[in-house]
Amino acid sequence: MTCGLPTFATCNGGPAEIIVDGVSGFHIDPYHGDSASERIADFFEKCKTDPSYWIKISNGGLQRIYERYTWKIYAEKLMTLSGVYGFWKYVSKLERLETRRYLEMFYTLKYRDLVKTVPLAVEESANGIEEKSIE
Repeated sequence: MTCGLPTFATCNGGPAEIIVDGVSGFHIDPYHGDSASERIADFFEKCKTDPSYWIKISNGGLQRIYERYTWKIYAEKLMTLSGVYGFWKYVSKLERLETRRYLEMFYTLKYRDLVKTVPLAVEESANGIEEKSIE
């Protein structure tokens, strides 16, 4: 479609949302080969009798792409959705709860044992230096 060629695509999945049948391209059913090939042949027959039909479908495809599927439009949608997600995350406190749980687990498994090995103070005794640690 972006190249300006009339497009024939499956009527299932993403192409069904992108292509407006008969305006910006054509939907064909891959499970019915006879009707799909007939649809393609009809298009070329119509273009043979009316060369402007090719241009009409081609321009319809380009217009559809420029109206709905440019990088600028995609980036704007992505920024909007990321802003909505960030706000939802802040309001719901979901991530903060998960972060707190993760930090508690990390402390329990790793940090607590490391803290016990760190000397708190140094006291001098008659025999030399004595270290105290957390118990």
